[in-house]
Amino acid sequence: MISRIGFTIAVLAAFFLNVQAQDNSNFNFSGNARFSYGSSSGEAFEHFEGTSFLRVRVGAFYGFNENHGFKARLATTQSSEFPEASFTIKADGGGLNTGSISFDEFYYQFKNEKTQVKAGRFQHTPKVLSNAGRSHMRFMSNNINIHWIDGIYVKRSLNEDWYGEVIGEYQPRNHTSYSYRGPLNFGNNEHNVASYLGLENRTRDDNNFIQKGFGLFVAPNAYLKPSGYSTYFAVMSHLVYDLPKPDALNGGSFRVAAELGQNLNAAFEDGTSAVLSLGINNFADKHQFMVEFARTDSDWLTPNVYAPNADELEIRYRYFISDDLNIDFRYRIRESRSDFVDTNYNFFARATYSF
Repeated sequence: MISRIGFTIAVLAAFFLNVQAQDNSNFNFSGNARFSYGSSSGEAFEHFEGTSFLRVRVGAFYGFNENHGFKARLATTQSSEFPEASFTIKADGGGLNTGSISFDEFYYQFKNEKTQVKAGRFQHTPKVLSNAGRSHMRFMSNNINIHWIDGIYVKRSLNEDWYGEVIGEYQPRNHTSYSYRGPLNFGNNEHNVASYLGLENRTRDDNNFIQKGFGLFVAPNAYLKPSGYSTYFAVMSHLVYDLPKPDALNGGSFRVAAELGQNLNAAFEDGTSAVLSLGINNFADKHQFMVEFARTDSDWLTPNVYAPNADELEIRYRYFISDDLNIDFRYRIRESRSDFVDTNYNFFARATYSF
């Protein structure tokens, strides 16, 4: 594994050095490295035999002028299971498989005061501002997997508080760039599209709500039902409350985040999702703590980090060592409502360095 990881880092470092060698202020270099250990068990405290992962992403943005630019970023995840290292352009496992190297961003961008457009390969998800920073609607790259969107993204300011987002995404059969759940498999057509339409407000109001949002996800003819393939429609709303307590929390705040979603092409009792997160945010600018409760019905299939037909409890803690380095720990209990699926206990620890 060490030789493969060394090779991977060498490739990404060479890319970095090539960018740095360009003495041009139009270049903006960025990236991150994340080391994580994860384990999953049917027993609550058996987490000593897991798998270690190293995820590395290195990229650069080149601005042609104040409105136009281009970004490319290489990414890979290596693990202690000794995967074979190889380069690929296509997604090879609902995203990028462990051991593979690819571009997870490769896009052109136009941006002015009111509008932003990305075309190509990029990362984007309607993230909820909980301490976990994810969404029941979609979740892109997590601590192990690397996903992306191949398509177009448009963001438009509607007024001082609200903005709209539109995503059009291409999903080829057998090379889907995102890991969906179960029957949402894009297996009917050689070429598929998916789309997302959202409205978002991230301005703190007088009642200390810091985020309000609504979203619609549509995947035509990609949802396998007993009667055949159909269209997957998912709607989602989210709301985040953040109460500053400068004295009690040394500059931090109490934060509550809630999401509610529905698969519109399913019976109501089979397609609902709900998430409630309660946490302390940025205590002394160093600590975050969160407890999250989640419930998904059998036909809520969009995210890959929440299981369908299950109830979940997650405890998460993050410590910011510096602006560039943090460590976090998660313990999750997932109880399936299916009699033949055992309760799952999941643990991970990870360190993330951004540059």
